[in-house]
Amino acid sequence: MKKLIIILNFVLIVTLLIGAIVWGAIMTHKFSQINKENKNSPSIYSEEFDFIVVGLGAGGSVIASRLSEVPSWTILALDGGPHEQFSDTDLDPNVRFLPYSFVSPHDPVVTSLPLSAGNNKIMYIPRFNGLGGTGRLYGGINTRPSPTIMRRWPNNWTYDDLLPYYKKIEDHYCYYYDENITGISNDNCRKYHGQYGPLQVNPTYFLEFANVSKFFEPICKDSNQLWGGYNADINGENYLGCSLFQRYFNRQGNRTDEQSDYYLGTSFQGYITPSVINRTNLRIRPATMVTKILFNTTTTTIPKAIAVLIQNNTGTYTIKVNKEIILAGGAFGTPHLLQVSGIGDPSALLNAQIPLIAENYYVGKNLRDHVAIPMVFQLKNAFSAFPNIKKNLTGYIKSIPNGSKSWIISLNAGLRQDNITDLQIYFSDTNYHSPDYFTNPQPRQCRFGSNGYRETPAEITLRMILQDPSFLGNVTPISDNIRDKPIINFNWKLINDYEYSVFEISIKKFRNLINNTVWGNLMGDEVFPGINEPLKDFINGHLESALHPISTCQLGLCCNTRLQVNNITNVRVSDASAFGHQVDANPSATIFALAEKLADIIKFDYNVHSLKHRFKRATSRIASGSTISHMAGHYIKDYSKYFPHAA
Repeated sequence: MKKLIIILNFVLIVTLLIGAIVWGAIMTHKFSQINKENKNSPSIYSEEFDFIVVGLGAGGSVIASRLSEVPSWTILALDGGPHEQFSDTDLDPNVRFLPYSFVSPHDPVVTSLPLSAGNNKIMYIPRFNGLGGTGRLYGGINTRPSPTIMRRWPNNWTYDDLLPYYKKIEDHYCYYYDENITGISNDNCRKYHGQYGPLQVNPTYFLEFANVSKFFEPICKDSNQLWGGYNADINGENYLGCSLFQRYFNRQGNRTDEQSDYYLGTSFQGYITPSVINRTNLRIRPATMVTKILFNTTTTTIPKAIAVLIQNNTGTYTIKVNKEIILAGGAFGTPHLLQVSGIGDPSALLNAQIPLIAENYYVGKNLRDHVAIPMVFQLKNAFSAFPNIKKNLTGYIKSIPNGSKSWIISLNAGLRQDNITDLQIYFSDTNYHSPDYFTNPQPRQCRFGSNGYRETPAEITLRMILQDPSFLGNVTPISDNIRDKPIINFNWKLINDYEYSVFEISIKKFRNLINNTVWGNLMGDEVFPGINEPLKDFINGHLESALHPISTCQLGLCCNTRLQVNNITNVRVSDASAFGHQVDANPSATIFALAEKLADIIKFDYNVHSLKHRFKRATSRIASGSTISHMAGHYIKDYSKYFPHAA
């Protein structure tokens, strides 16, 4: 009996030992797996969401809003900018941030390598970290690219493919005014424009143009000019001509009251409305930096994004993603985050001592921009540049958002077979030149974008923006720390014959107008280029960025036509970095349209596109953690008034 008890005890002990060993092996493997999946993580996941959107600028605000329309998905949208209701937003940033004469209060201050085609100057590229993104600074200009240039983009991303989305974003003024006023027929209004979209589109207001702009009207409408005359709708049937600006400016009063107050309409205010913020499945967190994307490289053949590493004022955390991460950090931020996470050109990552997760030679490559030169004239009479706006006892009444701009001109110089827009010209009653300290060796001592009538003598500018330059640059990391700014190389070398000729033809045409028109009688001396300055020397010394960087994770190369980053899974791109090629227009409208199309692609991929009629009846999931107040839009300051030259 004793022997039996001893044997049973022995068997029990052995069984327990074997069980402990097996259990230990299972737990060790599980812990090891978690550790491998989170080797850069300081802790196990603090939260988890179905989708994580990185950046709440133009593309990020759109995609966060549209994905959160699906109540069964949980969405986390993160932005590195501050909680603005707690920051001082009343100071003119030009005064606050010397020596930079053009900088936002939440700007990472991105500068380029010296530009060979710009007399080796360093170009400063304004960015804005905060809700609404860089659109908070710029001019809110709504222009679409030509169908011709969009043929360079991959299939399913041409102009016709994007037209429904260009319309979807708009609440266009042509629906609110008679066609005799707009010059846009009812048929063309409905064919090319949308109503009740998230972004109001309003025109500049001719009656408030300065006299120098009013005197240009007959020239603008002259069909014998290089641009072919007046175009009532530069986003309609014809994309060439002299036109009024169409801008994303919201009227706070009556939609058709030109004298009502207004504000710059950003994608955040248009898409992240109080009702969207109150969705229980959406969490929005500013002042939160995504420092790295984490991947599972052990159980999948292709690296799979499983989490993001974030930092805020309370610490560092790892947040798990169940479906996908959507990158919307812009043409510099998106490729840089991919690179510090180990996705990119192996040689560039090796030089920065970043462990390679997946090869993608196109991350950070194909950096495109528009380039510009100023044509500046003095006026014989400063009064010619005064804004024609009503005045009350306290000063000028803020009304239609003309700013310093009046006419926008899009022209083809006739030098090539394809009929794209070669040059876009802003007519501006201001001096309009590169910021001090970032121009040629002897910069003008003036504030970039100051009102022309405040100069002595008064000045105006024709800002000439080349729409299809040949330059291709790159964004290159210097370490695996997201805070170490990448190297921005625009790679502007010599201007080619086509580029030089577009500028030369246009400058000569305007010089002829100065000498032979009533409008020209208002002009004094030509400040830039200056009649005695060789044009090539002037262009090489004054070339500057038009502030339209794109294509650093190019559609069809860095990412596929569903905007999924190649050679990894669970990461897509929703910003200007994904552009499929150049656009002969301001990028904003195409960023919005790209993000809208991406939202439909994602819904289709997850088979929820056909469930739209069920959304309202479905029970929304509740996402965890904190979010912003529904009053956040109240604190969105319009910084564009400080930067009247911005596009």
